[in-house]
Amino acid sequence: MAKIKASPGLDAMIKKLNDLAANSQEITNRTVYKGAEVVADAIKDALKMLPVQEGENGLPPVGTENAPLTGVSRKQKGDLIDSMGIAPIQEFMKGVTSTKIGWDGYGSVPTRKYPKGVPNSMLMRSVESGSSFRRKHPTVRPAVNAIKGPALAAMEKQCSEDIRKIMK
Repeated sequence: MAKIKASPGLDAMIKKLNDLAANSQEITNRTVYKGAEVVADAIKDALKMLPVQEGENGLPPVGTENAPLTGVSRKQKGDLIDSMGIAPIQEFMKGVTSTKIGWDGYGSVPTRKYPKGVPNSMLMRSVESGSSFRRKHPTVRPAVNAIKGPALAAMEKQCSEDIRKIMK
């Protein structure tokens, strides 16, 4: 009968692999968050480049179909930048972990229709896709497409560092 003799380092390697398996979800969450952070920074930079179009007394301007808006007010721009965030990371199915980047809350300028302020997600949607009174000014799609490679590289680096810490 054949005999197998394990080397002394095999038990240590098995322990490291078990530790890696036990921490895999934590590593995945940190990796996904790192990628989302890079993408969110790129979107914020794109938001800072939005054209500013002021109305009267510092209020946002009013657009019409004949004279659509081409930008946002300084207050709206600040509201969009401040309200942008990363949602909590979730595992939707076994092995599928993701997050979202979005806008929360209301703008700082109340209106008759929106006494709490215009919802920031609605404002961003109209900036991104346009509306009957606003020309579209895509910011999210171009920013995400431009930063996809560096975001993947940052995720790979984060994952490799986390694995290296456990396997050392």
